[in-house]
Amino acid sequence: MNRSVEQNRILEKLGIEPTIPENFQIFTASLKTILKYTNYEDLEPLKTCSAPILPNLNKLSPNETRFIESELSKEETSINEYQVQVQKLIPQDKRKRLAAYYTIDQGTHFMESVVYEYLKTCKKQKIVLADPFLGSARTLTAAIRKIGTEKLQKVWGIEPLPLPALVAYASLLHAVNGRKEIITVIKGDAFEEIPRALPSDAQSELPKADAILTNPPFTRWKYLEKSYREYLLKLISELGYKEYITRREDSLQTLSMFLLDYLLKDNGLIVSVLPASTFYTIYGKGYKSLLRKNYDVLAIMELESRPSFSEDSGFKEVIIAAVKRKGNGRLTVFDELNNNAEQIANLVIHNQKPNNANSFNIHDLPRFLDINWLALFDKSSLRDIVIKVFKQGLKIGTLGYWDLMMGRESIIRGVEMYGPEFFFVPNKYWHNLKENEGRVEIENAEDKTILTFSKEFLIRTLRKPSLYSHTIEAKVDSYMLSIPPKELDDLPVDLQDYIKWGIDSNTAKPAINSYGKYWYSHVHKQMTIKKPFGQVFIPDKVDLTFRRRGVFVNYTREKVAASKNFYIAKDQNETTTKLLVSWFNSTLFISILALLGRKISETWTRFLENDYLELPLININAIDRENISEVFKNLNVILNKSLPPLRNQLNEGYRYKFDLSLIEAIKIENPEKIVEELHQTLHNQKFNA
Repeated sequence: MNRSVEQNRILEKLGIEPTIPENFQIFTASLKTILKYTNYEDLEPLKTCSAPILPNLNKLSPNETRFIESELSKEETSINEYQVQVQKLIPQDKRKRLAAYYTIDQGTHFMESVVYEYLKTCKKQKIVLADPFLGSARTLTAAIRKIGTEKLQKVWGIEPLPLPALVAYASLLHAVNGRKEIITVIKGDAFEEIPRALPSDAQSELPKADAILTNPPFTRWKYLEKSYREYLLKLISELGYKEYITRREDSLQTLSMFLLDYLLKDNGLIVSVLPASTFYTIYGKGYKSLLRKNYDVLAIMELESRPSFSEDSGFKEVIIAAVKRKGNGRLTVFDELNNNAEQIANLVIHNQKPNNANSFNIHDLPRFLDINWLALFDKSSLRDIVIKVFKQGLKIGTLGYWDLMMGRESIIRGVEMYGPEFFFVPNKYWHNLKENEGRVEIENAEDKTILTFSKEFLIRTLRKPSLYSHTIEAKVDSYMLSIPPKELDDLPVDLQDYIKWGIDSNTAKPAINSYGKYWYSHVHKQMTIKKPFGQVFIPDKVDLTFRRRGVFVNYTREKVAASKNFYIAKDQNETTTKLLVSWFNSTLFISILALLGRKISETWTRFLENDYLELPLININAIDRENISEVFKNLNVILNKSLPPLRNQLNEGYRYKFDLSLIEAIKIENPEKIVEELHQTLHNQKFNA
């Protein structure tokens, strides 16, 4: 039989995918390592070994067993080299679904250095070292090589994929020089295995850990099956973390961190790779609360040279190092890793600050700064300027938090629609011919059909931010169809014809698939319930280089609606409206966006609805009439002006006067200096892409 065919058949029987020659080599290298450290001469004793895959050897025929044994003599590669290769061979769809991204050397080097320094201060004679999201055990084997085996009581991990689990077992066996009695590797799901295998007594197969080094999965919540999502939420709640689950649509990485907290002993160390989004998204809010309550957070590190600590990951990531003990108010270091892992590990374990690093007490962050801990990495002067302005304004009352001043109901997301080329009028298929006070006439671009709609079915609407990106006052020439849930025959004939066109052209297909019979009424329902009308329109996201934008927030003289691409400030009087428009278009607010916004790509950022509620805002009740008049005078200069990209405005007198009048209105000390510093810092740091 062909050699590769035999290899593939064996891999298939053992449950290893994909069945390729490289995986067979990794398999035999693992077996060879295990045989070396167990002193077995053949495979027979391995069939009863409590290690991943090995019990499956019982499924093989004698000839297949002999074939494997004949191949062992050909394998000379070190098992350590296969720890990286094994993850690269995982099929892409499975790799994405399981978030099987492994920690790069810079990350493992920091992890091993932190645990090494931690053990110097640890009074325990023996420790349990664990990684419930094991991969091929690169984090644990790196740590063992650094700290030695003398203090190891137990090393354990869990990995769902069979071949990486076997590689992990072989690698750990090699790292501990054959002390197989202290190693446990389970092939399975940590969220399922741990509740089964972790009783309270120390003799458990998976005892609670003194140190956890890990890179947990961060599969997107929507990619997980509904039943599994429900299981995760139920499990984590039952383990005692219900108060930290901030929303039903959670994240796998934060649930992973709750599980790890459950596993970690008091005074234990955790060092973990995490998506940076954990520290600025809503679902990370609960985890930040847990950290403040139960941990001394030693350091949160990012990489100087690349965004991610995980091999082939496109996510921005950080590493957190923390000790499980009630926080004593010590400072947390926020710094970059380059070639300084050992030095930083030594300093943070011994509560010292590395040179040029930022350090903050996370137990005492201002409310506005707690939105996004990534701002604590910022080493420009921008953060210090913003903090100075906010602290002064909040202290004297010229600034206040949105939710306290205007209420949580005063901001709302615009209308979500399924099929914009149907519900927006005009659109790519129909253009406006004419309109009067009560009706709008449209024409089909292809067949020249003309239809007339009563304005009772049309809502004036801002469509997308790019249409209004250079002028504060938006010219609103788009409508949105708002059709009540009536039978088709009860609607005007022209509207019936348009609906039939939407069906035939497939432009309405998303709505039909989502809403059934009255699909054409889902916009009307939102209009009735949400009432998304206002005069201040905040774009959902923005490119911080402002290369194609001259303004941030738009204004309309009358109340209109907006698409989901905007947040709307609702129910404000004219004075408040214009002050909000001034505030959000000021260089000060754009600095806040640059500093605290949720980064969604290299340059794009956003605030969410809840973020705005957590941010300071100009307090109209504390601003002098003279200052309001001066702000409005400078706003009127630029209200209908076509403004160039923001970088080009920073040298213009109208931008300086506008920003200065706002800073003076909130009574900040040395307003001219503040404006000059903001302009210079933004020009140098944020608009140079």
